Formats: sequence, structure tokens, C-alpha cells
Amino acid sequence: MRIKLKHQILMAPAAVLLIMGLLLIFLQYTYWDLSVQRHEANRLGKAFIALAEADLAAKRIHALSLALSKNLLVNVPRIDEVEQLYWHLANAVNHTIELLDIPTETANTLRTELEHLDPTAGIDPDRFLTTLQEMRPHLILLIDNARSQRSRFKNLRNKNMDELVARTALVSLIVLSAAIVLGIFLSLFFARRILRRIQTISTSASCLLRGECELTCTPTTISDELDDLSASLANMSDKLIRVVGAEKLLEGAEEERRRIARDLHDQTLSDLSNILRDIQDLKQKDCASIAPRLEAELQRAINNLREVMDDLHPQTLDVLGLDAAIESHIEGHQNGSDHHIDSNYYASGNTEELQLNKTVQLQLYRIIIEAIHNVYKHSGASRYEVNLDYNQNQLRISVEDNGSGFDLSKESLGRGLHNIKERARTIGAEVSWKPSRFSSGTRFEVVLNIEPKQNENYS
Repeated sequence: MRIKLKHQILMAPAAVLLIMGLLLIFLQYTYWDLSVQRHEANRLGKAFIALAEADLAAKRIHALSLALSKNLLVNVPRIDEVEQLYWHLANAVNHTIELLDIPTETANTLRTELEHLDPTAGIDPDRFLTTLQEMRPHLILLIDNARSQRSRFKNLRNKNMDELVARTALVSLIVLSAAIVLGIFLSLFFARRILRRIQTISTSASCLLRGECELTCTPTTISDELDDLSASLANMSDKLIRVVGAEKLLEGAEEERRRIARDLHDQTLSDLSNILRDIQDLKQKDCASIAPRLEAELQRAINNLREVMDDLHPQTLDVLGLDAAIESHIEGHQNGSDHHIDSNYYASGNTEELQLNKTVQLQLYRIIIEAIHNVYKHSGASRYEVNLDYNQNQLRISVEDNGSGFDLSKESLGRGLHNIKERARTIGAEVSWKPSRFSSGTRFEVVLNIEPKQNENYS
């Protein structure tokens, strides 16, 4: 089973990230023992500081007790200082008992001695001196034990740190090298695989664009995005072949219309013109009363033939171009229609520079004429506008009315709308129906993208 394209692209960085994650887990596990030792060293350091504070407080209480025992008068400041030193001593001893693993007997002894030193039980210098003589050896012993443990932990931590740095540096170097090599290998493997498939698709698309071949790399199953692209190109090739066939048929039909129009112009219209001149001569003879009626009928026949010729192939389109042909049709339709609708035609100035292929020009003309006929037949509008704009290699033609409008999604395509869509598809244009800018009605729009080289070469 083929891996999805996005998964192939993410495979290399995902593998590298996975290896880096495993390396981080290894480093975290390796440094865990060091963290435990650091925590133990911090605990011993705090205990050593607490013992030092307790020893200093005990020494100061001992000195104040000696001073009080020699002085018979009550010295209130020294008594207050003794009380403050006692609280410092008590806090330091309790903190030490919490931090160090002191035997229960020693801890109980220290607590008992603290009770004997409590100033709230009375200021007795002799009791203080006796208690301090018993307490200080315990404090000195605990200080010596804490100092020796701190020294031993410090040496051990330094030794473990050196070994740990050397081991983690070696492992990190090996893992990073392996991750880089694996990432490069996976990137090259999937990149070459993807680029090879893209090159095959690009070659087939180039041949299809030149019209030299058809796609032969159509996948049987859709496994990833490139298979989907290949299938889309194959579908596009099939549709393009059909469009080219339809275009050829349309070109043949239009050529036949040109021939019929030329024959009507050279033969039938010439004969009718001769008859008209003969009838005009009869005005001066005995048939003068009949001649006006015959003249009117022949003139109407000539006009009808001209309309047929314009429907088959408008001569103004070949002679004056798309802009003039659309404007001429709007004026002729407005003058000849029983249902009067106000019209407005606008073409931007740079449309004069527009040069289109005859087939493209004719299809655009047919599309716009069909849209105008729909306004007269179905919209019930009293006004419509036709705009032709060419800007930045894009031709945009719109027909907008203030009629009743319609919902394209709720109506089946009639023959006229179907013809408009098919004609637009044959020339690569896009058509759309939107709400009008008027208070009601429909805006029809056809958009054709024109390549600069194509516009320069078309005549």
C-alpha cells in the first residue's frame, strides 16, 4: 500500500524528531540520579546552616547567662535578647531535626533541653548554663557529621558529574549523527520517488498541452495526491479531446454558414435587387399603382435575407470586430423589435487593442446575442446594459437587466442557456448568472483569460 504524499514528506522530520525525543528521555533519565544527589546536597547545606545558627545562638545565650548570673540587678534588654535568641535556637534545632536523619533519642534529648531553656518558664541563669553545657556537645557532633557528609557528597557529585558529561556527550553525538544520516536518507529516498512521479506527470501534461500525445500514466487506484493529480489530468485529457472535436464541428458549421451567406449575397440578393430596380421603373408606366406595393414587399424580402445572413454569419464581426458587431446588433434589435427596451452599451477604450481568433470572437458574439435575446424573451425588463471590458489580459462581457430574474439552481437548463455554456466551454471561457445591480433582475457575465502572446498573434 502506497503511503500518502503528505506522510512521505513528513517521514524524514518525524523520524528525526522521534530520535531526538528518545535522546531527551535518555538524558532526563541519566540526570535523574544527579538531581537526587543535588537535592541531598542542598538538604545537608540547609541543615549545616541551621546547626551553625543554633550553635551561634547557644553561644550567645551562654554568654548572656554568665552576665546575668554575675549581675544581681535585672537587665531588661539582656532578658529580651535571651528570649529572641531562644526562638532562633528553637527554630534552628527543629529545622535541623526535620532535615537530618537524627536518632530519635538524640532528637528527644534536644527537645527536652530546649524546654529547659524556655524563658517563659523563668529566667534562671544557672539552669541555662547547665542545659547549654549538655546541649552544645550534641550540636557540635551534629555539625561535624553534617560537614563530613557535605564533603563526601561534594566529592562524589563532582566525580559523577565528570562521568555523566562524558557518557552523555558520547551518546548524544552518536544519536545526533544517526538522526542526521537517517533524515538525509529518508529525504533523498522519498524526494527522488516523488520527483520521478512528478516528472512523469509533467512530461505527459506538456505533451498534452502541445497536442502531441495523450496521457498514458493513468493510475488504476487512487493511493495519494499524485495519483489523484494523474487521474485529474487523464480526465482533463478526455474532456479536451471532446472539446477539440466539438470545436472542429463548430468551425465546420460556421464555415458552412459563411458559404450560405456568401451565396445568398452573390445570387439571391442580387436578383432581388434587380427586380427592385425593374419595379421602380414601372412607377413611370401603366403599373404605377401596383409598383409601390411590390417595392415594399421586395424591400421587406431583402431585409429578411439580410437578417438571415447576419444570423448565419454577421459581416460586421469580420469587418469591424466584436465591439462594433455587438453595438450594431443592439441598435438593430432595438429598432426592429416590437417590444421596446431601453439599452445602454459601454466598451472600455482598450478594447480596440483586443485581437481575437475568429472562432473565439464568433463564439463570444453568439453568447452575447443569445443573452440579449433572453432579456427580450424572458426577463420582462424595461432596461438592460451591456458592458465590454478588457483589462490585464482578461476580457469581461456582461449583460445586466432590471427584469424579474430567475434562480439558476432551481431551473433546468433550457436550450439557450445550455448553448451558452457549451460555447463558453469550447473557447475556455467562464459564464455566470448573478443578481443584478438594479433592484431586480439578472446579471449575466462571461470571462475569458487571454494570454499576451495569443492576443498578439491573433488577427
